[in-house]
Amino acid sequence: MQNAAEISDGRYKLEIAHDYDPISPREWERFGTMVCWHKRYSLGDEHDYKAPEDLYRSLIRGGGIDDGKIIDYVKNGNAENIKLAYNRSEREWELQVHGDYTDRWYVERVYDPPLDAESGIVADDILEYMGEEDLRHFAETAYMIEPLYLYDHSVQSISTRSFYGRAQHAEWDSGQVGFVFVSYADIKERYGDVSPKSIEKAYKTIKDEVENYDYYMRGECYGFKFYENGEEKDSCWGFLGDFSAAIKAIAEHLPKDAKHLAENAEYGACKAAKPQKDLLGRIVKAKEKVQKAPATNKTRAKLRENLE
Repeated sequence: MQNAAEISDGRYKLEIAHDYDPISPREWERFGTMVCWHKRYSLGDEHDYKAPEDLYRSLIRGGGIDDGKIIDYVKNGNAENIKLAYNRSEREWELQVHGDYTDRWYVERVYDPPLDAESGIVADDILEYMGEEDLRHFAETAYMIEPLYLYDHSVQSISTRSFYGRAQHAEWDSGQVGFVFVSYADIKERYGDVSPKSIEKAYKTIKDEVENYDYYMRGECYGFKFYENGEEKDSCWGFLGDFSAAIKAIAEHLPKDAKHLAENAEYGACKAAKPQKDLLGRIVKAKEKVQKAPATNKTRAKLRENLE
């Protein structure tokens, strides 16, 4: 294995190398959940959701959202493609679904009044026919949900921010690939409440988790071997991050009188590490010119394309 850096002062020697077989950070203890869909790659955490709508339904039911709120939302005419209408002649409630192609309303379910007598069944039926935007509306009442974007051009990179405007050919080689989320109940358990400050902390935590996974995907993982008088004294692997960050983490494992090796390691990095560093540098160039993602419909279309 070719070393990324090798530093020696005569007594001590530090070898830093790429870790080509790291453990995925998704196997570590984690705060957020990453759900992705891609036709070629297996990304994020394991799941069996076929589409975002399935995820949202699961979050709504897992988030303990009251059935009455779901029913009232539709009764009050807030849903985009479904409605609850009372048929006076039949003395029953009808769950009607709008047909996009025919531009007509169709009765899919009927219920005897009052609706709250079988609210669980009614709510389940509503969620079955509810559109993606309305499903996400309810899911976000119980979960903080952030988009995940994949850049796939020479290297793979994943982020909670769009790559448009900050990566080469991002308009063709990137798009939304899934979501990362955490429940407000978990935020409260960890930070004591769901105040704006706590939500900001939670966002930073899941963002850091995504960044660690990004390092893993890009192969920015290192390990070291430490020698004293030619004898190996210590070694450790799985340091995720850019080379500078890895060196700082490695320094914590060295004896006090050998930490200078880590401090000088970046200057002794071999040329083999440079192409990877230069290539990854292009991904994050022009940080000050980051543009927002295009219209939601376009990013959603890209996500749909990955599902096919």
